[in-house]
Amino acid sequence: MSSLSSASSRLTNRRSVYRVPSRFWCGRNLVTYAAQTKDNPFRRFYRCEVALQRQTEEHLFKWIEEALVDETRMVERKHLSLVDEVKELRGKMVEKLELEERMIRKMVEERVKEELEEVKAKMKEEMMMAAETLQKMAREMAKTSMQKVGITLLVVGTIACICGKLMG
Repeated sequence: MSSLSSASSRLTNRRSVYRVPSRFWCGRNLVTYAAQTKDNPFRRFYRCEVALQRQTEEHLFKWIEEALVDETRMVERKHLSLVDEVKELRGKMVEKLELEERMIRKMVEERVKEELEEVKAKMKEEMMMAAETLQKMAREMAKTSMQKVGITLLVVGTIACICGKLMG
């Protein structure tokens, strides 16, 4: 770049932009030209078409390869910035997911405890009902057994009485 012609050196003092320009400050669209100097034959550059007619005004001049290098560096910085953002977001997301997992586990544990207490209460109620039923059955069996004993005694007594009359 140190071997620029006097014409191109003079042009570098004009307004410049970082990266590939899309519009010029004067509002004109992007135009590309090829240098026709001894030091830069056919080297491509961006230039405002107004600047060709008004060379005393400061209009943009930018070598295309410099603009592309600027653009590449800008994209690389943006890429690195995005990589950092993604890493940061990933870290935050992992933290959030871990917190949510802990909260869900706690909710599940609490729900399991509630369900267990409900099951215990139902089992206790059912066991009490079963115990009451067994007690009723035992009373009924006791009544029935007493009735059987009474009937047996009555039958034995009647037989003894009949035997006593027959023998005596």
